Amino acid sequence: MKVGIEEIEVKEDKTIKELMDKLQLSSVPILLEVNGRIFYPDEIKDRRLRKGDKVVFIPLIAGG
Repeated sequence: MKVGIEEIEVKEDKTIKELMDKLQLSSVPILLEVNGRIFYPDEIKDRRLRKGDKVVFIPLIAGG
């Protein structure tokens, strides 16, 4: 999956990890905004999302 800043409305209850696995984002360096709060995925991977939650994927870009 191409990663850009994208908001997703959760359609069914699942964990952050389940959603990231489904979207093939488990190995992509990102931050998550969940209902307006920013998290690193590892901080909340077991958090349950509920139908209607808003999740934004924010890519982390490293440079040198």
